[in-house]
Amino acid sequence: MNFGQPNRDSLPSELSRDRINEACTKHLGFQIRTSQWDASRLLGSRCIVEMPTGEGKTLTTLLAACSLAAAGRKVLIATANDYLASRDADWMSTLYESVGLSVSSVITSTPQKDRSSIYERDIVYGTLREFAFDFLRHSLESRENQQIHASQSTFPKDVLIIDEADSILIDEARTPMIITAPVADIDEAKVACYRWASETAKEFQRPRDYVRTDGSGLVALTENGRKRVIAANMPCSMAAMTTTDILHALERAILVNETIHRDVHYVVQQGSIQLVDEYTGRRASERNFGGGVHQAIEAREELELTRESEPIARISVQNFVSRFSHLGGMTATAWEDRDELLRVYDAKVHRVRPHRKSKQILMPPIACRSLEEKWIRIADETANMIAKNRPVLIGTRTIAQSEELSAKLEEKEISHVVLNARNPASEAAIIAEAGQAGRVTVATNMAGRGTDIRLSKDVTNAGGMHVVVSEAHAASRIDRQLIGRSSRQGDPGSARLFVSPADEIITQAYGEQRATNYQRAAQEGSIQWLLGKVLSAQKRVSRQHREERAELTARDKTLSDAMQTLGLDPHLDPLHESH
Repeated sequence: MNFGQPNRDSLPSELSRDRINEACTKHLGFQIRTSQWDASRLLGSRCIVEMPTGEGKTLTTLLAACSLAAAGRKVLIATANDYLASRDADWMSTLYESVGLSVSSVITSTPQKDRSSIYERDIVYGTLREFAFDFLRHSLESRENQQIHASQSTFPKDVLIIDEADSILIDEARTPMIITAPVADIDEAKVACYRWASETAKEFQRPRDYVRTDGSGLVALTENGRKRVIAANMPCSMAAMTTTDILHALERAILVNETIHRDVHYVVQQGSIQLVDEYTGRRASERNFGGGVHQAIEAREELELTRESEPIARISVQNFVSRFSHLGGMTATAWEDRDELLRVYDAKVHRVRPHRKSKQILMPPIACRSLEEKWIRIADETANMIAKNRPVLIGTRTIAQSEELSAKLEEKEISHVVLNARNPASEAAIIAEAGQAGRVTVATNMAGRGTDIRLSKDVTNAGGMHVVVSEAHAASRIDRQLIGRSSRQGDPGSARLFVSPADEIITQAYGEQRATNYQRAAQEGSIQWLLGKVLSAQKRVSRQHREERAELTARDKTLSDAMQTLGLDPHLDPLHESH
């Protein structure tokens, strides 16, 4: 990729409030609110701006981008997904062009040959991962073509504005962005080993045959387990495999069975494994599991095994963001993590008042004794709400849960629509209709972030939308983001959290044994103690994740400093140090 400099002769030296308002009225049909002006001015400094859901973060981002680009700065705007990137760039293009600025977007399907010219625009929309992967690809190409002139070879690093900043800077920051290259085809012996391990893993039991190690959670075979492997019947095609490789393959297959589940962590689409993002509920088609885990899953699903790959370039969210001289962010939920955002990204969190006072009613949480009871009580509450002509949005943590709840709603003959990673193309249309009277929408974490839910007048008079949080998430902000889907811009609305001792957050925080004990205790006496356990669990898991992010940042910095001291590229060279 070669990145030239845009022609800025036609750029205005200053974009006045009146000029922007005039353009907005002409092309979008409405004027900009005071709260949006206030937020856009804040984005002129390095910070994260928290605005309540529905306050118009998309237009606020445009105002800041116009101001920065008009001053001659290159602006990248990171959105939550490809759909929003292309939607916002297309929707706002006429307005940008009316004030002399060029705009485009890069998404997963954008041809590589077109990307260099796109990055020459004044403003470019895309996802942070797409930007980071393009940076890594450019770094790899620059290494292969050492004669590229410096003026042509600099990937944009001036201004980065991030929409849904909490999701990207906090939730996704535990997962580095890695480009891999396929190695040699998997030979017959390896294929046989993966398939044998997948079948054999079903017969091994804990703790007799294997244990899960403290801290890492990895699987280790016991002495008894290793003896069973050595004595096991294996296909002749595995003869070329070493005993060590076979033991590792079995441990990996057991780990996959214990920790990676279909319709929770991935879906099977058109004969391939597609990962599901833990925090957004969307498919992450560009990502794969490494270390043979992806092939172990394919073996379990009885799919054709893809080629194993090795990493050739890597960068963390923290490291990529630090490249930019200016960082701004928008979100409805950053306050809980303001200390980490300031410490890691040197970005202070500012709150902007809504232009209308919230009318949201937070109803008391309901503790249930089991998952079955929880689905029943959610279905009952849904029926009560739609009887009042109110729409209901139910957020679930996984695809599997959305489908379990869907089955319960069908039993009660409650008409509804399901939004999850199986039908992401329908997300905007489904969410756009979610505010109609009596409409019931079951959604995974995505819940239409970035898409307006407009209420009819009848719904407003009936009390607005009701949001059900069917399970507490690892971060309370994610619950607050979902709750914020109701009562937008001063609309009426309500929300309620449902919990059970079988919820994943309990196991994540306290471990399997204590979670089992809590499930037994929940069958007798009062259940109200569970609410306190859930809140404590959220704090505990959030702390664990925060520590993981801190460890990743520290490890990256140590490695980067060491590699630079040796005159090597920290994003490329460490991955080849064994060659």
